[in-house]
Amino acid sequence: LLLKVVLGDKPYIVDGGFGRAYQMWQPMELISGTDQPQTPGVFRFMEESGVWYLEKVKRKQWVPNQSVSTSHNMEKEDCHRIYLFTLQPRDIEEFRACNAHLQTAPDSLFVVKSICSLQTTDGVRALVGWKLTEIKYNYKDNTDLVEISILADEEMEKTLKEKFNITLDKKFVPINTSRLSLF
Repeated sequence: LLLKVVLGDKPYIVDGGFGRAYQMWQPMELISGTDQPQTPGVFRFMEESGVWYLEKVKRKQWVPNQSVSTSHNMEKEDCHRIYLFTLQPRDIEEFRACNAHLQTAPDSLFVVKSICSLQTTDGVRALVGWKLTEIKYNYKDNTDLVEISILADEEMEKTLKEKFNITLDKKFVPINTSRLSLF
């Protein structure tokens, strides 16, 4: 699901809800093959036979506590295709079944993992299960700083409050029953 607007005579994607470390922060002109630098990195759209791809050029990453990040997804390619879409208009009803599946299916990542993420002024932080990942974009010399820690149960409440401004009425019990890493 994304939102396209036309300003003047130029089309822009203004909200893609792409999430993770691939989230664009500013509207992007919908033009194929043009690099569009933003704080999280350099993005571009590529169009092939009516199918559009959102790509992000990878920056180097510095992970000071590399041993903690055994499942951290460190892609080796220079450019990562994030999403594909067409410009065919859709009705919100067309998304209801997929949204219900993502919220309830036993194999959905949103069921088998507890996920909390937040964009910060200079990066993104995410708590997936017990794994806290904080990314500071362009920390130095075109390199992102990636800090990863595995939290103990007793650190959860404090971390949710201090890092995400979340206070829960009940004890939070993290879930992570999938081997797939999101951050």
